[in-house]
Amino acid sequence: MRRQVGFTLLELLVAMAIFAIASVMAYSGLHAVISTKTSLDQEIRFWRELGQVFDRMDIDFIQIAPQRFPADNDASLPPLYGGSADLSGFFIELTRYDEDRLPVHVRYQCDQGQLSLRLEPVNKRQQDLTSATALPVHSLLSKVEQCDVAFLGSNNAWFSAWPGEQTQSRPRAIRVRLDLSGRGKFERIFFLP
Repeated sequence: MRRQVGFTLLELLVAMAIFAIASVMAYSGLHAVISTKTSLDQEIRFWRELGQVFDRMDIDFIQIAPQRFPADNDASLPPLYGGSADLSGFFIELTRYDEDRLPVHVRYQCDQGQLSLRLEPVNKRQQDLTSATALPVHSLLSKVEQCDVAFLGSNNAWFSAWPGEQTQSRPRAIRVRLDLSGRGKFERIFFLP
């Protein structure tokens, strides 16, 4: 009698079971790597956006114009003013110069869960030049649960409004606090030159 050489059915089933277990383990590992990468990408995107918002504020605050500017009603506006009534919102308005050395009015507003930015020309001549295009409001951050701003006076006290009773044209520093939904609380202090 001649003996046939080959695999038995039991050996084939055991080999297929081992291959299936290895495949499931490899797939679950790949899935974990992909979901971790997705989470890391979202986290990196969040930190980049938050950093860009604070960097933008820092650049604008450093460039605050030194003089007052005329308003529509023949009064003059301070180069920086703002306030925070409660933890639900704040505004900061300032005047700085653009790349053509023309004054630009900048308004940061935190209200109804949004931190936004609006840029508009200060004088009428500039406004007439740009009247053909609408001035957009840029949304900087969303899902803001609470936000407030404070201004550091010359006596090292924080004020919720500027200029208020202060005689100096600009504060020594501006503190911005943001509580972002699901992310936590963030605070940045901007020291002014």
